[in-house]
Amino acid sequence: MAEAQVEETTVDQYCQPCSKKNKNSVADKFCVNCKEFQCEDCINGHNTNEYMKNHRIVSIAEGQTHVSSTECDDLDATIYMCVKHNKQFEFYCQEDDALFCSKCAVTSHKKCENIVDIESMDGHSGCDKLKNELFAAINSTNQVTELLEDADSRLSDDIRALSDKLKDMKNRFIQIFDDFTNEILTHASVYSKSTKDDLAKKKVKCETQIQSMKKTVKTLDSVMSTGTPAEQFITERRMLDDVHNAVKDATSIHEELSRIDILCSFEDQVKKFKSKLESEFNSESFNISYYLSNSSKLEFVRSIELKATSDNLKEPMYTGLSFLPDNRLVALDNLNHKCLIYDVNLNVKNSYKLPYEYPKCVAAVSNDEIVVTSGGKYRLDFLNVSKTNELTVKRTCEMNAQYFSISMMNNGNFVVSTVDHIKPFRIVCMSGEETEFNIKTSSKKYPLGTNYCTYICGREILVQTDTDEDKIYIYNIESGENVMVKDKLVKSPCSVAVGPYDHVFVASKGTNCTVEITPGGRVLSSHQVDMDYPLYIAISKDKKLLAVSNAATGAKKLSLYKIA
Repeated sequence: MAEAQVEETTVDQYCQPCSKKNKNSVADKFCVNCKEFQCEDCINGHNTNEYMKNHRIVSIAEGQTHVSSTECDDLDATIYMCVKHNKQFEFYCQEDDALFCSKCAVTSHKKCENIVDIESMDGHSGCDKLKNELFAAINSTNQVTELLEDADSRLSDDIRALSDKLKDMKNRFIQIFDDFTNEILTHASVYSKSTKDDLAKKKVKCETQIQSMKKTVKTLDSVMSTGTPAEQFITERRMLDDVHNAVKDATSIHEELSRIDILCSFEDQVKKFKSKLESEFNSESFNISYYLSNSSKLEFVRSIELKATSDNLKEPMYTGLSFLPDNRLVALDNLNHKCLIYDVNLNVKNSYKLPYEYPKCVAAVSNDEIVVTSGGKYRLDFLNVSKTNELTVKRTCEMNAQYFSISMMNNGNFVVSTVDHIKPFRIVCMSGEETEFNIKTSSKKYPLGTNYCTYICGREILVQTDTDEDKIYIYNIESGENVMVKDKLVKSPCSVAVGPYDHVFVASKGTNCTVEITPGGRVLSSHQVDMDYPLYIAISKDKKLLAVSNAATGAKKLSLYKIA
């Protein structure tokens, strides 16, 4: 079957400048710079105006293609226009980092020297960079969205759990009250039987006394009605003591009954009831959680054993690790006095013998620079790292104290932990100047290897570990407040690094794991590692990789994990 032929139709394109003047002139050309279809008269204006002479004029067909390829429903056309003069941007001032039109060139940038024509600039790579930044932000925001959904789900679950918990408490309370009721009634029943028996005995005694007294009354009545006066006198004399004793006994019984305390006290049972309630419900917590914090997951990538070789006379011990921005890993071998560079597969790319003994910790300054602390000297050494992994000492800064761990802070500053010093940490700038934090800390002096610290940039939070006391301190530099974390998951905490969502990862040497903690000090979880006595950890700049080394004699390792 023959293909259907579609007849091409040509639609006249009208001049846009003329349309603004209510004229309908057919356009002859398209100006790429003005982004307008123009008639011959309007196009000729490019020859008479000096600032328009460099504009690119193309055919109508090419202009339609250009408009089709660049139009975007979401893009406001005014983005290309100078707001002040309502004219197209034509120039860029490198001094002022400003876009401007031809009129701005005359009024505002006369004295500027570094001005370039926008047409000569290539913004593709810049737009590509912005796009990548946006993708990263979108990904980060998506993660936050997931956390929000998780928090919403957790909140609903907690409320449901709270309702179930209260019902359970109610049932337990009712059971405890029922038990209490039964105990009280049992005691009351026992008391009732005992009391009733006693009352019955007293009643029998009273009835016997009454019968005896009635009998005496009957005898007196008989003597008084039939007896002689002598008999009556003898009876009165002989029965006087018996009657007095009977009256006395009756009075005694009455007084005895009036003094009887028939109250049954359940004070002991009530005390037991209160104690039972307290014991049962005192430890109950009623918390509804709303927090945007999920713990990470570590996925094992690779591990290598660190052994003595012909190049390493001693068994290596990595006391410092740091990722370069391109994810190369820098490791410091304290015992063999070396600095090593690893790729993302833990392949050694270079091994450099340092010109001094016992290097301790390392921090990446940039893609081509690192800084190293010394175990026996008051110094910081800056080394260049080439793209081919060559290492050279760049400069050395003499210090006023001995420093151990070192981490990037901000604005070219480092945070360092001290050794045997009254201040547990300090600020050191790139030039070597040392300053103190304006926060209150303990004056405890930490021996070598018992004090590590890092800095959460953006939050202005400093995190310090105390290896000997199993504690982690989180200092808010701006407010001066601090939180002390002590948890069963944290034993002999060593190195500390900042991971996703600014969560802190701590090498817990005593539990063979890394512990994840929020910036606020809440312990989220622990992640078991494939080694004993993890000593030092490092997290990549993109927060996706974690490296860990250990201090187990004869079983030292360097391991790599993905952070999911």
